[in-house]
Formats: sequence, structure tokens, C-alpha cells
Amino acid sequence: MLKIYGPARSRSSRALWMAEECGVPYEHEDLTRYPTMDAKSAAVREINPIGKIPVIADGDFILSESMAINLYLARKYGRHLWPTGEQEQARVLQWSFYAVTELDPPLIQLMVERTFRKEGERNAENEKKNAESAKRALAALEGYLAAHSWLVGSSFTVADLNVASVLGLATGARQDMTDYPHTQAWLKRCQDRPAYRKVTTPKTA
Repeated sequence: MLKIYGPARSRSSRALWMAEECGVPYEHEDLTRYPTMDAKSAAVREINPIGKIPVIADGDFILSESMAINLYLARKYGRHLWPTGEQEQARVLQWSFYAVTELDPPLIQLMVERTFRKEGERNAENEKKNAESAKRALAALEGYLAAHSWLVGSSFTVADLNVASVLGLATGARQDMTDYPHTQAWLKRCQDRPAYRKVTTPKTA
């Protein structure tokens, strides 16, 4: 059985969301049974020497890196999420790489400056630089979504999931999305999907 390692409130949520979209049975090791961070890291390093999450075990096959995991799961278990044409598949890769190279880095840095650091500890230059980078990345996405309902083809694919999972960081980054109405509408469509809601809705006792 597929096993996914990492807390739901982490990048592991991307793999959990994908598994739900694929409808594949899986076991979730959220690491909460380990009492300390050192214990959690040691447990993860047993399957991923880098010690980072997410990581999956699909039988004997071990894979890390969230985007690689999602592309693998889509191709193996979620054929409806993986387009058949070579050019469409290339577009999936394009948008997935865009998410981790153009969108994720500035949003993470803005989160650090605007959420994690206290007012007097912020690095104004770092905040300004990454705010500009985020604006460029979001402008490109907005321009595309002004003419397309989904990132690849006419329906939701792994490309949408991968980019939406990164754009979810905008809240913590306190990124103003007012200038990106098409992106906001698209993100809402992604986050309204039952699979996303199942993964992100807090479980009650």
C-alpha cells in the first residue's frame, strides 16, 4: 500500500491531496507519534537520507520531493489528471517547475518577513525584492488564466494541483491578491474540490 510521510500541515499536503484525487488507498504517517523533532527526523531519514518530507513508499519504491511525487502519482494512479499528449505533458512540467522556481521562493521569503519575523526584525530589502518577484510570477499566471479555465487542457490536472498547492502559501505570505481576480477564481475552483477539502479540513475528535 502507498504510504505518505509528513504532517498534513506541511508540503506533504500536496501528496495527500493528490492521493485523494487519484482515489488510491494510502496510509498516512503524520509523524505525530514521535515525541521530538529529532525523533521525527530520524524516522524520516530511515527512508529518505536527506531527512525531509514529503516522502512516499509505494511498495518497495521510495520517492521524495513533492512535485516529483505528485507527477508519479498522477501518471500511475490518476490517469484523468495526467494528459495523454506529449505537448500537454510538457505543459504540466512547465507549470510544476514554475511553481517551485518562480512562485514558491518569493512567497516563502515573504512569509518569513511578514509572518514569522517581528515588526522590528524584518529585512525591508528582502521583503521588497521578493514582493517584486511574487508580483512578476503572479502577473504571468493571471495573464494565462484570463484566457484559460485550467492550466493544461479543459479540465483540472496535476498541473493545477501543483501550482495551487504552492499558491496556498499566499495567505501566510500576506500577499495581496486584489490585482489577480482570474487567479483567485481559479484557486477557489481548485480548493473547492472535495479531495482538497478532505485533506485540509481539521479532523474532529
